[in-house]
Amino acid sequence: MSNNKWNPYIQFRGEEISSFFVAHFKRDSAKLLFILGKGFDVRMNIAIAALLKCSPDVDIKCLLIEFNEGEGSHSHTYKPLVEENIKELSALIPADKIIKKSISLLGGNGKNKKRIGDKQATTIIKDYNDLASYTDVILDISALPRGVYSSLIGKILSLIENEKSNTINFFVSVAENAEIDTKIQEYGADNDLNYLHGFGGGIELNSEIEKPLIWFPVLGENKVVHLNKAFTHVIRSQSRPYEICPILPFPAKNLRRVDSLIVEYHKVLFDDLSIEAKNIMYVPEQNPFEAYIRLNDAIKNYNQSLSPLNGCKAVISNFSSKLLSIGAILTAHELQQPIGVGILNVDSEGYRINNVEELKKLKNQSELFLSWLSGEPYND
Repeated sequence: MSNNKWNPYIQFRGEEISSFFVAHFKRDSAKLLFILGKGFDVRMNIAIAALLKCSPDVDIKCLLIEFNEGEGSHSHTYKPLVEENIKELSALIPADKIIKKSISLLGGNGKNKKRIGDKQATTIIKDYNDLASYTDVILDISALPRGVYSSLIGKILSLIENEKSNTINFFVSVAENAEIDTKIQEYGADNDLNYLHGFGGGIELNSEIEKPLIWFPVLGENKVVHLNKAFTHVIRSQSRPYEICPILPFPAKNLRRVDSLIVEYHKVLFDDLSIEAKNIMYVPEQNPFEAYIRLNDAIKNYNQSLSPLNGCKAVISNFSSKLLSIGAILTAHELQQPIGVGILNVDSEGYRINNVEELKKLKNQSELFLSWLSGEPYND
């Protein structure tokens, strides 16, 4: 039996989700809180549409998170897409079943402007009482910013775990589509870097005992600038990480993807950062739990082997898919207290979509994934 909390684990994908929804929500006692983000991503309503198609009579409340990104935000540019998504949601679920909560992603002005979305996300669900009346909670992250959904997952898990009488089933869903990801082009990288709220891992706290730091950047396409900025931030806490272990997606749907990523990052990895090939780790592209298990095991092994140096601390930076980021979140959530694991997020300054109509056509090629994080399977 594994010592990892989510091993064994439960994940559904594609048609498996439809069968699960039918079986799981047919019970009369089921009461569901479905959380999603209001955004321009065409995948925003895929999960809730799939749910209501299979279980149209489920007792459901929908918590819609609206986020203000300030003037000049890319959200204003793609407002018609947002409006189309909201129109689609309104056709799926009555207005009286929708609860709206707003947060700001940015705070301050001018040079003092900082990202606060991750911290504000923890106020969306204030305490366990906000969850207590539900048997099930589904958080769909398809149209949510990384900082927001990461902190929200951490907050919900903590509330559930701290309640001894808890019986809530907590799921995270995401609609994956690599082609859509490549067509929503990120540009620039934020200068305001910080460890995500709730996932600091004590990395930047001063301590009499200095521990070696291991950095795990999870690589995806077109993130060289983000990688360099994250590295610069990491070395502020010590001259250089004791080890850098890049994580690449393999196996992947595109069998050549890992080779392309190695070519794209070759200079920065092997020339600039002097990484040894043996330090590269591989995790399955579409399985966040396997990513979690391998990250967990690697960090625990480093901590044990470095016990003569008082163990280690670890930093995870996700430059890849939302699906893989779930694995990073679970690892940091489980290990930040016993070892010290933080998540360093690097946001982009904005997004560009070259062909909106092409993006819409790709929507139906998306694949839905559902990760079961707490509840019935884990209560024994």
